[in-house]
Amino acid sequence: TGMYPSDGRSGGASTRAKSGRLIIYNLKAAKRKSQPRTPTSPMSDKASSGYELKYVWESEREGPVSALAHLGDKYLVVAAGSSCLVLKLDVVQKRLIECCEIPLRFPATSLHVRGNDIVVGSQREGVHVLRFTPAADGDSYDDLCMLHSARYGVHTADVCYLSDDVALGVSSDGYVYAMGIPSHEGEFALDYIMGIHLGSECTRLRLGSAVRRLRRPEQALAWSASSSDGCVLVNTVDGALWTLLSITDDAFVLLRQLELAMVAMGPGHAAYPLLTVGGSVSRARRESRLPVAGVVDGALSTAFVEGLTETEQHQVVRSSSELQRLALQLLASGQSQNHGEPDGVQVAVESIVQLIHGLNQACVC
Repeated sequence: TGMYPSDGRSGGASTRAKSGRLIIYNLKAAKRKSQPRTPTSPMSDKASSGYELKYVWESEREGPVSALAHLGDKYLVVAAGSSCLVLKLDVVQKRLIECCEIPLRFPATSLHVRGNDIVVGSQREGVHVLRFTPAADGDSYDDLCMLHSARYGVHTADVCYLSDDVALGVSSDGYVYAMGIPSHEGEFALDYIMGIHLGSECTRLRLGSAVRRLRRPEQALAWSASSSDGCVLVNTVDGALWTLLSITDDAFVLLRQLELAMVAMGPGHAAYPLLTVGGSVSRARRESRLPVAGVVDGALSTAFVEGLTETEQHQVVRSSSELQRLALQLLASGQSQNHGEPDGVQVAVESIVQLIHGLNQACVC
């Protein structure tokens, strides 16, 4: 990747890439010759299998290549500079042929493919949804068009599909947001659904969950793609790992009411100082081009369980009749279980604690 000098105002060389290239290698299994045994390095007489890379083809690009993904078995979609292009593999000539390209106003940073639809993240503009239509029989042209876009002035570091109608993105300044994809192709603008600031710069997001991998002398966290649907991992430059989990509407309303009840207790109550632990208040009130919406901060709900005594939990729940009603309603719907009579503050507290424990276990299994 080439680099170009700065304009002199920054006092040094620019770190912005000027160009890039695509390279194709052929990966094949290879057998290595067996080595004779020696006293210092005993080895099996059998040949050990391995892999080798063989250079096939390369192409220089005007802009830096920031992301790529396969489209079926024959096509490759590439984000290079301020454009997104589709290449087709020519097996006979062993090279990629450029099929179609669509320009963007700002450099692309990431992309994710779902079927023939492509969601692309870009600098200063957020998220774009593209659709690739391969050439049909008798038609010599492939087509790549833009269906939807969200131009919020957000520098998107990574983007992916959460479902067929929801795209998830993270901004370089630490903002996680979700965009609803309209079902009608005539609606160009994406719908803003959810967003929250995590407090530090984000780099990547992945669909999956964190899994405790037992190691000695201590445990480690690994990533699992075989998790329950709706679980997303986000990592930041300071080494933090965040998990976002899809929850039901009833659970969301209840946890949101719990947050409001904890804040309403005031500085004199034990619940109030917990709101500043880990930057929860700054995450909830952070100013951004995208407002905080559709998210409850798991750090606040976990603080209710782990940071308060049973008496203090009762005080929080007792202070809000709406919170009690929602907790008992959740209990009646079957999302929480209790073998006693569904009435009183005690039962409401148990219902809330059980819900929070279940959500925490769903994030890390």
